[in-house]
Amino acid sequence: MAIKMPPRRPSAPATAEDFIAGASAAPAPRLDLPWTDPKVRPDLRVQMNVKVAEPLALKCHYLALRLGLRKQDVMERALSEWTDEQLKKLGLPN
Repeated sequence: MAIKMPPRRPSAPATAEDFIAGASAAPAPRLDLPWTDPKVRPDLRVQMNVKVAEPLALKCHYLALRLGLRKQDVMERALSEWTDEQLKKLGLPN
């Protein structure tokens, strides 16, 4: 004849304060954000090929020529400002 184990019952906290202390004792999960990796180098440039509407491409080209900037710098500045704004809205670090 097999011996049956009694069903497991979780131990309940003695008081409401114990319950609250147990709930708040867990640390918040750490976000693994790819740009916070110590191996990421800010001096390394990576190529991003994107398709944009022709009017937008022409506007960027015109402004780059007019301001004496490289198109790469214009696009990097615009993309950097947009990503910083979106990360701030989400409450994430830059």
